[in-house]
Amino acid sequence: MPTDPVNRNLVYVFDISGGDPALLDDETTVRACLSQVVDRAGLTPLGETSHRFAPQGFSMATLLAESHLAVHTWPEDGTAYVTLTTCRAPSSDSFEEDTRSLLRETFSATDVAVRTLL
Repeated sequence: MPTDPVNRNLVYVFDISGGDPALLDDETTVRACLSQVVDRAGLTPLGETSHRFAPQGFSMATLLAESHLAVHTWPEDGTAYVTLTTCRAPSSDSFEEDTRSLLRETFSATDVAVRTLL
């Protein structure tokens, strides 16, 4: 039996507010941003699925070897949230702050709040 504790459910929730509606509704921008989040965390993408809502909004989930990453956007409100659930801690000690900065810059957001559930 292993004696090291296994992280089975690390959850990071990034609440984006005051974002640019055009950027939040741009599928290419959202996909590129999530790809950077996965890369920066040192995680392994396996596949993805997405859905565009009418007249606006976008949801996407990336299946990871370590669990999943999801985004849901509400361009009409300038908001979105990104959730990362993983069984392995991100490879960078500055993951939370780096991801906040990436999301703020990518979506021209006024704020990105972070909640961590361990």
